[in-house]
Amino acid sequence: MRIVIATGGTGGHIFPALQTACVLRDRGHEVIFAGVLALSEEKVKAQGFKTIVIKARGLTNRSLTGLLQFSFFMLQAIGSAIQALGQTQPDKVIGFGGYGSFAVVLAARLLHIPTMIHEQNMVPGKANRLLAKVVKKVAISFLETQNYLNPHKIVLTGCPCHQQRSLESRENLLQKFSLEADRATILLLGGSQGSQKLNEVFFAMMSSGGQHRPVQAIHMTGAKEYLLYTTKYQNSSLPVKVFEFISPIEEAYAIADVVIARAGAATVWELGFFAKPSILVPYPLADGHQKYNAQLLVRGGLAQMIEQKDLTADILKKAVQSLLETKFDRQALFSNHPDQELALAVENL
Repeated sequence: MRIVIATGGTGGHIFPALQTACVLRDRGHEVIFAGVLALSEEKVKAQGFKTIVIKARGLTNRSLTGLLQFSFFMLQAIGSAIQALGQTQPDKVIGFGGYGSFAVVLAARLLHIPTMIHEQNMVPGKANRLLAKVVKKVAISFLETQNYLNPHKIVLTGCPCHQQRSLESRENLLQKFSLEADRATILLLGGSQGSQKLNEVFFAMMSSGGQHRPVQAIHMTGAKEYLLYTTKYQNSSLPVKVFEFISPIEEAYAIADVVIARAGAATVWELGFFAKPSILVPYPLADGHQKYNAQLLVRGGLAQMIEQKDLTADILKKAVQSLLETKFDRQALFSNHPDQELALAVENL
């Protein structure tokens, strides 16, 4: 089959889309990406997939003028998507979110191509709630999402993410990261682009000392602040290893005693899959999606949530100490294999 994956270019959309695309390709299907891929287009091409770029704009201004401009550009995007799909002739289309994805999925529906969307977050956004009314199936990451959508269209697949457990011993992985065996290890993940706020507060926490238990850290800063924090940690001689990006991330998960992260759907799914105690700081400009995602792990007894407006070095330190002193039932909250599950759902569409 020829399958078009429609997606936006942010990490929360592109990583699950790529995971699914690779599985579909391994099963013998041709996969083409379409949408507003932005900086992620090169990442997609590097994986060997063809791309179709659709020009679209999100709704940034809710005035009458802003709504009219958004409608005009969205109609143009849908027209471009209809033309692209007419030339490509896909058998099926699956959307992973983003305004560019919306145009492609709606165009596929108008062309009577079997369509599915994947909702990464626990609470679906307005665009996916609208698309859910017209597509054939809706794949969801979390069981709770079925409360917001037509249950007859729901397929529970999980969120495609990193799910390969490291086969190396803890001792070997600690050596690989140049870390010590007698210290607790904190892993900071600020998302694919990094987080200025998390970087700043975490460095202040590590610099303040006074932890009840000796700690060390793996700090993923993102590209923009990698050099800044490499220099800061070197000058302060703190036991922190700095990375712009970590791959394979499962090696870092394997040795982490506590994870500090945003609460994107894929991150939450990974933390539940690897059963890692975590401190989640939802991104405040994500329309509340990350806060709802974080509550899944909080209710599961595996996480604490701190809203960004309340985040300070002292509050973060107390949360870390609390988690390090707590004995957890390390049973995974999520245990299926979502990239395989979603690929199967696409095949059965």
